[in-house]
Amino acid sequence: MSIPDPSLVSDLAAEAAAFDQRIRERAEAGFIPDLRRAVTCDYFYKSFWRDPQFIKLFVGWSVEHYLSLLRSHCGEGLRILDVGCGSGYVSLELARHGHHVTAIDISEENIALARRTLADNPFTEGFGSLSYEVQPFHAVSGCWDVVLFSVSLHHMPNVEDAVAHARTLVRPGGWLLTWEPCHDRFTERDAATVALVRTILALTGHWYDPSEIDGRLESEATLQEFVKEIRTEYVMERDRSEPEGQSPNDLSADGARILTALRHRFTEISYFPGYSYIYRLLGGIRGEPATVARLAEAIALFDRVGVQAYGQNPNHFFFLGQRGV
Repeated sequence: MSIPDPSLVSDLAAEAAAFDQRIRERAEAGFIPDLRRAVTCDYFYKSFWRDPQFIKLFVGWSVEHYLSLLRSHCGEGLRILDVGCGSGYVSLELARHGHHVTAIDISEENIALARRTLADNPFTEGFGSLSYEVQPFHAVSGCWDVVLFSVSLHHMPNVEDAVAHARTLVRPGGWLLTWEPCHDRFTERDAATVALVRTILALTGHWYDPSEIDGRLESEATLQEFVKEIRTEYVMERDRSEPEGQSPNDLSADGARILTALRHRFTEISYFPGYSYIYRLLGGIRGEPATVARLAEAIALFDRVGVQAYGQNPNHFFFLGQRGV
């Protein structure tokens, strides 16, 4: 195997350090990376990770879509490589459904937490197998039925090379499955929907920061500036107060570039748009628990149907591709 470029090693070290720090803070705040044992975590002020219901509506829905695609097109008891598994919650759920998962990440802290969570897993009936390894993707060799990138491919500085390498790891006739951001598709029209929802929540006392709309409704110009700021927030995946993204390589490739690379190396079996805006909205809802639950369900429904039927642009997409025999 060739020795990787020193600059790549340096980039990976910085990327790993960023994710080590991120997951360390979350774990200290009580975060549990298990979709079935998730707990309320006030560390997250606007993210879906704040509440188990929000997690189910966003990540749970996405994992169900993974499982549906695997059942419909790929089979049962699959050998799956989960690339950039983070704290391991997707890998864990796949193994609980009988698949045999090898999950890799460059963050030692994430892998350590994933292993601890696996050791405490009480849902063992029908469990396949699962191993977590600290390993960079370019160093992986072997053969799997499915290679999975669950919101990790956009962290690859050379997405074309990453997809090409993934093809060498998929058996002939096997599949690549991914769920990745496509923020390049999110327009000001889409951001205007978010502005409207946040404004209504703020005016009715159901938004975590009511002051967000202060001065925003004074004129058409101030409202348009609000919409532009929200679009920037969604495209960059961070608030105005955050100086940088979650890691040095975050958003290295946009959705169009990722999709082009995927279609170049794999035959498209399924493409499906994900949600548009709830991932930066659900966690910001505040109020009496029953009301918050109803609001979250309603907003998620409007988001999902808006994308599927009424022209709201998605912020993520699913892709299942097959390698030729």
